[in-house]
Amino acid sequence: MTTEMIQTAQDYLTIKENGKNRKIVDIDRLLRNHPSKEIIDFLKTILKEKQIALKDFILADKTKKEIDETVAVMFRVTMAIKIIENGKEVRDVDREKSQGFVE
Repeated sequence: MTTEMIQTAQDYLTIKENGKNRKIVDIDRLLRNHPSKEIIDFLKTILKEKQIALKDFILADKTKKEIDETVAVMFRVTMAIKIIENGKEVRDVDREKSQGFVE
């Protein structure tokens, strides 16, 4: 896994709140002691927990702001998983740059 891939995954797992950055998960710290497969499994566990929470929020009150927050975290975790699994986004951006689509 390249440094660029790690940074891209971490960007997805970082939320700006009140002018501060809050990490959902600190990928760099996890990579010091765990292989990427374990990190992916951990992120998938977080995703499943968020899916359960989302279902509970929807059943209780469909207007809760926690629904929006949970969906956002689920999206971010899903994107980080995809980056770690295969670096797809990084390769796509590099390909687009080489073709002149992105500056």
